[in-house]
Amino acid sequence: MIGLFLFIGLSLSNDLFAQTRKIDSSAVSILDRMSSLLGSMNSLSVKTLTNYDIRNKALGLVKHSNIHELYLHGPNKLYISSQGDRGERQYYYNGKSLILYSSERNTYSEAKAPENLISMIDTMHTQYGMEFPAADFFYPRFVDDIIGESTTLMYLGMTHIDGQECFHIAGVTKDKSYQFWISNGAYYLPVKMVIIYTDKDLNPQFEENFKDWKINPEIPDALFEFAPPPLAKKIKLGIHKR
Repeated sequence: MIGLFLFIGLSLSNDLFAQTRKIDSSAVSILDRMSSLLGSMNSLSVKTLTNYDIRNKALGLVKHSNIHELYLHGPNKLYISSQGDRGERQYYYNGKSLILYSSERNTYSEAKAPENLISMIDTMHTQYGMEFPAADFFYPRFVDDIIGESTTLMYLGMTHIDGQECFHIAGVTKDKSYQFWISNGAYYLPVKMVIIYTDKDLNPQFEENFKDWKINPEIPDALFEFAPPPLAKKIKLGIHKR
């Protein structure tokens, strides 16, 4: 996910910045509730469709897309199946190691990983440039980091996405603008996210749509364990590129 670390680990202390900020308490309350409910889940699954722009020298911004299926259990198990313009890949994290398997090439790479999901995501992003769908929403400091970076954060009212009534929230930082659509349901689940990178040439966009949320489903542990297919070749894990 190219939106990964959108608000993570940033701090702003400029007095003028603090004086000119506009933070809507209603938007903060909605995001707090969403983050709290996601953090309370023992397990979940969701499908996401991501669309993102990559600059082409001849054509300008070209839209690309990927589809992901994500299964999460507890603090240290994650499985992701991805397909699209980045190829077909599966990620297996069992609390001890992360394995990336390419079904197109029948190759896999393995790396030791921290025993905590958030630490694993941080480590793999820092060391290998890996990006994980929906990762932003699972950070405990997600809302605090949004508030800390944003110059403007507003609740825009109710709207509908694919027949779902949603809270519409938008904000601006020094280098991007963003919008969230959060379902007005029992769990305040993310429905859509859009990021516009205003500091980059042509203002590329990233969009993520969330479908088929399942809350606290029964997920077998075997899903998070990788068994190499016949003739699969193990290769060194390198920098993860789009």
